[in-house]
Amino acid sequence: MSLPIDVAPVRVLIVDDESLIRSGFRFVLGVDPQIEIVAEASDGAAAIELVRRHRPDVVLMDVRMPVMSGPDATAVIVAETSSKVVAMTSMDAEGQLMRMLFAGASGYLLKDEAPSRILEAVHRAAAGDAVFSARSTAQLVRRAVEGEGGVGRRNAVDRMSVLTDREREVAVLVASGATNQEIGTRLHIASGTVKTHLEQIYAKLFVRNRVQVGVIVERAGLGPSEL
Repeated sequence: MSLPIDVAPVRVLIVDDESLIRSGFRFVLGVDPQIEIVAEASDGAAAIELVRRHRPDVVLMDVRMPVMSGPDATAVIVAETSSKVVAMTSMDAEGQLMRMLFAGASGYLLKDEAPSRILEAVHRAAAGDAVFSARSTAQLVRRAVEGEGGVGRRNAVDRMSVLTDREREVAVLVASGATNQEIGTRLHIASGTVKTHLEQIYAKLFVRNRVQVGVIVERAGLGPSEL
C-alpha cells in the first residue's frame, strides 16, 4: 500500500521476545517507505515505556512474553495512549489472544501472514480500522465460546435483542469472519453502510472489535454454524 508523499509515515513499535521474529517484522516493514520503525521491545513492560517515549501509531505486540504479557501491556497502552495495538500470534495462544482483544487491541494477525497482509494491516490499524485474520476469526470465537460451556448465554441474548434486524444480520456475518466488503456483497449494501452498522453494533453491545461481536453472537446461539 502506498500513501501520498506528503503524508507522515506510520510510526511502528515491534514487540516480541524472539529476536528472530522482530528481525522478520523489521525486514517486512522496512520495504515500505511510509512506515517508520521507531523502536523494538522484548517484553510488555519495556513496550509500555517505549510507547510512552515514542508515541507510535501502531504497536505490533506478541501475545505471550516474559516479564509482562501482551494482554497486560495492551490494557495499559490502550488506557494511556492513542496507539493502536495489533496482536501477532499463532492459533495455539487462543486464550491469551482473547484476553488481548478484550483489553482493547485493534485486532490480530497470525505470525505467518503474507508480508503484503502485514503491511496492509499496519496502515489499516493506523487509520483506525479493525484488523483481523479472516481465515481464523470464526474458529477462534467458536472455540472460545465452546470452552465456556454455555456461560453468558442469557446475557448475550438480551444484548442481541437491542439490535435492529439489519444490525443483527451484520453481526452474524461478522461472527463468520466476513469482511465489510463480503458483508456488503451478501446483503447488497455498500461497504460504507456496513461500517456504519458496525459502529452502531459496537455502541449498542458495548464492545470494541469484531471478535467481541462474534463472541456475543456465538454466546447467544446465533453463530454461523447454528443458522
